Amino acid sequence: MNIKGVGNNLNRYTELYKKQEQATSRQAQQKTDKLEISSAAKKLQSEGIDPKLFAEVKTKIESGYYNSDEVINKVADNIIKVFSEID
Repeated sequence: MNIKGVGNNLNRYTELYKKQEQATSRQAQQKTDKLEISSAAKKLQSEGIDPKLFAEVKTKIESGYYNSDEVINKVADNIIKVFSEID
């Protein structure tokens, strides 16, 4: 009796797995974070920051001041104002 296999499916699945692994690897390489510091920020850093001002801003951030509706509305109004001046 002669028994024939159904084919070499293992090789086909191995190739598909390799292709999927390569695609995942490429996507991981493309998703890198990047930090750029502007020249204005570098200038401020070289000049130094007033410790009192820094402490005040830090306290406001920690207290959630900048997440308040008042601040958010003020920022939104200024953004609208700037864009309306561009037209």
